[in-house]
Amino acid sequence: MIQVQPTRRAICPYCILGLRAGAAREEVDAAYERLIATFEEDNFMDAPQEWVQAQQAYLAIENAYKRIVEGDEDDFPECMQKPAHGEVVPPKLGQMLVAAGVITLEQLEEAVAKQTTLNLPLGEILKSSSLITQMELDAFLLNQSLIKLPPDSPYLIGQRLIGLGLVTEDMVRIALVEQRTTKKPLGRILVERGWLAKDILEALV
Repeated sequence: MIQVQPTRRAICPYCILGLRAGAAREEVDAAYERLIATFEEDNFMDAPQEWVQAQQAYLAIENAYKRIVEGDEDDFPECMQKPAHGEVVPPKLGQMLVAAGVITLEQLEEAVAKQTTLNLPLGEILKSSSLITQMELDAFLLNQSLIKLPPDSPYLIGQRLIGLGLVTEDMVRIALVEQRTTKKPLGRILVERGWLAKDILEALV
C-alpha cells in the first residue's frame, strides 16, 4: 500500500469539511460532528487500507475544524484563491506516463528521488533505468502540451481528498489524465488504482 505523504499545498479547511468557504459556524459544527462520527475507528476495521485512511481523514478533519474555530477567514488565504478564467494546467511527464500505464507511481517516485542527486531531466532518468524508450519519451513530450487539464479548485473532490491526506496531488493529476480517455469519475479511478479505499470514498460522497 502506498504511503500518502502530507500535502505541501495548503487546502482550505472549509473544503476539507465539504463546505463552501466562510460557511456559518452552525454548518461547520454540523459537518464536523457528522464526519467525525463517520470516520470513527470502529467503522473501518475490515481492511488495513480503510483503517489507515480513516485515521488520516479523522486527523485532517480535527485539524481543519480547529483552524476554523480558532481563526477567521482572513487566516485562510487558500480559501479565497480562484483560478484565472480559462486557465489550464498541463500534466507533468511522469503523471502522463503513470496514467498511460508505462510506469508505476512507485517507479515515478523513485525517479523523482534520483533527480535530487543526478540533476537530470526526469525523462533521461527513466530512460537510463530502461523504464521508457527514446521513442516513448519523444512521443509523450510531444503530446504533453496538447493535454489541457482543468485548473485546481478547492471545491473539487480531488482537492478535498488531498486535504484529507488520502491521496497526493500526483495521484489526482494522474487520475485526471486517465479521465480524459475513460470518462470515469475521478474517485472511481483512484479506487481502481488502489490509491483510495472504496468505503472511504463512499463515506465522503
